[in-house]
Amino acid sequence: MNTFAKLFSILEMTTDMEKKVAVLANYLTTARDKDKVWCIALLSGKRPKRLITTKTLKDFADTVKLHPEWLLEESYQIVGDMAEAIALLIPSASKKSDLALSDWIELITSLYDAKELDLKNAIVKAWDQLNTEERFVFNKLITGGFRMEMPQKYLSKALSQATGRDEKSLAHILSSDWGPESVSFEELILQENPAESISKPYPFHLACTLDIAIEELGKIKDWQVERKWNGIRAQLIIRDEKVFVWSRTEELIS
Repeated sequence: MNTFAKLFSILEMTTDMEKKVAVLANYLTTARDKDKVWCIALLSGKRPKRLITTKTLKDFADTVKLHPEWLLEESYQIVGDMAEAIALLIPSASKKSDLALSDWIELITSLYDAKELDLKNAIVKAWDQLNTEERFVFNKLITGGFRMEMPQKYLSKALSQATGRDEKSLAHILSSDWGPESVSFEELILQENPAESISKPYPFHLACTLDIAIEELGKIKDWQVERKWNGIRAQLIIRDEKVFVWSRTEELIS
């Protein structure tokens, strides 16, 4: 979790997209395959379902923190995020966990049907193994508040740098119907998938300056003319009862 938490912090703090792409590409080169899949999923907006509410998270934190309740409330007003305020204020961890991102998500999904006391004990135990950055990510995941998404254009670019695969092919892959629980990194990214063609757009036609005399085009009655409209050009693809909208730069904007 530590490596992903550091990645999360960098992505959250920098506005330089090239730096974001570089650090993400490095993560996707070095992380375990299961963690790569979940990282791609989270940055694509595919999150595990919410385990608890923010109010329940606060109630659990109230049983372990050493600070008075007013401090948590005041900190929340300043930070604006209860998950972060709790990560900052509860006591420091007494242990260190070697569990990776995918391990923690597996733990979270195993707790969906747990009784409240068992749920609280599991979360408190997790807090006691995570540093502040890791707790923040963990708290966001269990409350369904992980909303850091990366534009597909840059996510595809980072994946391309990490794997050597074509950016456009990767964009088509990411736009397909897939879930991090049921696919491996090899199956999703590295293997050729015929289903990619379902979402592919047709090449966009471009307007260009005429480089010959207009008389050389022949009689006007034989011309085919299309207006060039201002605005955002897009392409709507409907195949296999699925809908895809592509921008001129071949970014999926559905």
